[in-house]
Parts: sequence; C-alpha cells; structure tokens
Amino acid sequence: MSNGDRPQAQPEKNAAPAGDAPRSESGQVDHGRRDFMRKGVSGLTIISLSGPMVGKVSRDDDFEVVHKTVRINNLPKRVEGFRIAMISDIHSGPYMDKKDIDPYVTRMNKLKPDAIVLPGDFIQNRNEEVEAVADALQKLEAPYGVYGSTGNHDYFADADYVSKELGHAGVRMLRNEHIVLDVDGAPLALIGLDDVRSGHPFDNLFRSAVDGLDARIPNVVLCHKPYYLEEASEWGVDLMVSGHTHGGQIVIARVFDTVITPAALISGYIEGLYRLDGTQLYVTRGIGTVGIPVRINCPPEITVLTLESA
Repeated sequence: MSNGDRPQAQPEKNAAPAGDAPRSESGQVDHGRRDFMRKGVSGLTIISLSGPMVGKVSRDDDFEVVHKTVRINNLPKRVEGFRIAMISDIHSGPYMDKKDIDPYVTRMNKLKPDAIVLPGDFIQNRNEEVEAVADALQKLEAPYGVYGSTGNHDYFADADYVSKELGHAGVRMLRNEHIVLDVDGAPLALIGLDDVRSGHPFDNLFRSAVDGLDARIPNVVLCHKPYYLEEASEWGVDLMVSGHTHGGQIVIARVFDTVITPAALISGYIEGLYRLDGTQLYVTRGIGTVGIPVRINCPPEITVLTLESA
C-alpha cells in the first residue's frame, strides 16, 4: 500500500469506549489481519490549567493515572482483562533523580498491573544518568514482567550501556525482538523496537523484531516515537504504545479532541488513543521533560491499558 493510499488515522483521545463511562478510583479524584511479511469544529472549549484532561483518571499530587480500555480483534478470552501499566520519557538527569522517580514506581506497584512497559527515553543524554533510573525501576513488580524499549535520548548516550544497566535492574529490554507471554495458557506477544532513526527505518526494525513470530498471536508493540501508525497498520499490529511527545509538554488549549501545542507542528499524534484500520496507537504524556523542566496543562501520566476483545 502506498502512502497516498493509506486511510487516515482516527483520533479517539479522551473518548471512552461504549460501556466505559468515566469513573475515578475510590477516594481519588476491520480489515483482516495482514501477514507479518509483508476535523470542522463547531465550538471551542479551552480547558484551564487545572481542568480534567481525560475521561477516566485518578489524581495524585503531581501526576495523573489514566485508565483506558483497548479492544482488540480476536483477543483470546483468557487474555481479556489483562492490564498493562506504562510510563515513558523518564529523562533521568538534572531535573529527574531517583527521589523524583520513586513515587511513580510506588504508584504503579499499587495498581497491581499484570505487566509493565516502558517505551523509551530513560535518560537525558549521559551514561551516568542511568544509575538513578535503574535504582528506582528495580523495585517495579508485575507477575508477567517489566519490559522496555529504547528512545532517541538513550542514543544520545550509549544505548547498549543504558540497556545493559536497565537489564541488571530487572527491565527486560526488547531490542528489535519479541517475547510471547503465556497468559493462562493463551499467548500475547510483546514486540520491542529500538528507536526509529536515520538509517534504521521502522520496517527494517519491525521485520527483525517479528522474525519467527506467529502473526495470529495478538500483539503489543513498544515503539518510542508515535509517528509510525501507518506502517504499524500495514504490518497488522494490534496495539502500539509510544511516548516521545510529552503530550506537548506546553499545552495552550484543547479544541475537543485537538491539543493546541507547538508539538503538533511535528507530530499528528500527541496524546491518547488513535486508530487506523485494526491497529490502535496509545501515546502517553510521559513523566519527564526536555528543554525547560516545566509542564503547562499537561501533567505527567501513568497509563493503565486494559485489554478486551473487540
């Protein structure tokens, strides 16, 4: 399929699926699967800096826990209800040290997810910054494991070294490879890609990552940058999770599903859930910052994705 023939992605940000009405935690605020080988605006709403941003969230002092149900075609019944917790874009460095990361680890463990995914940008730009994030992340707990993929900032340093140190801390780094989880006897594939960058295009990385994987197995792909929904759709990906955008980090306003932020000049995928054919993409706002250590109308996010059958 050529780029000109691709259907346009449909944003689903801030819209809970049918039967998934907004609620807070207690006490707190198809096309068929492809083979592996191969908006007029009628009104304006500006949300204040303290206004809610997603339908179904709970609030901690400095971040939000966003719950989202993701419905996947042909998901085995035994995998229904599988919960994946996610943070991204930690950016360990001058403005994010172990004591800043610890509250996210504590909160994620209290959520008791089945698995945890961390799609990239663990550090800012220096190898030594991995020590703080590794010390914090080694306390993460999930019965099906903790998994990560590299981001562009991990390559500003030595991504091999960063990945090795995270591995020592219990994070299974998926670097253009996959793992198949056995969920009560049913398979669920996690596929991890290294940062997609010059000389390392999505298709090449993905082809290596799925080598030997049965295309019929439902899959979740960790890919730091969210720009590749069209490519993921062509490969028949069920769900891709990404970060990189920080949700815009500086958000001026929201017009229904549209986030007004300078980051929108770079990416059409800023935050939340998007769909193209049978492929869905969730973009988390992440927890760290780049440039100036400031977020406006864009709090850090822990995400909990619950898988259900479509």
